[in-house]
Amino acid sequence: MHVHRWWEDVVVAHGRLPLACLLLGFIVGFLLIRISVRLIRKQVRWWPGNVRAGDVHIHHMVFGVVLVLGSGMGLIALYQSTVGVISALAAVFGVGAALVLDEFALIY
Repeated sequence: MHVHRWWEDVVVAHGRLPLACLLLGFIVGFLLIRISVRLIRKQVRWWPGNVRAGDVHIHHMVFGVVLVLGSGMGLIALYQSTVGVISALAAVFGVGAALVLDEFALIY
């Protein structure tokens, strides 16, 4: 079975596109932030490095919380919107959740 046909038959036809986008957003977000952290620790010259506000280091968890709150409110406000809008918001929610969970030690 071709991937496109499987995607249409299993994911889209059963209304699971937003959930699949959330999962993909989470996986991609988690992988990219892990790569970013590794590059920062290796002090790779071309990588922008940590985000700072003056002398204060801004953890990527902060950006994750903003993404989760913003997309979560969007999902609630636009719950009757098109599947495309809901799927895009779900993907943003997944990226935000990945950023938050990557810094779980700061929460616990």
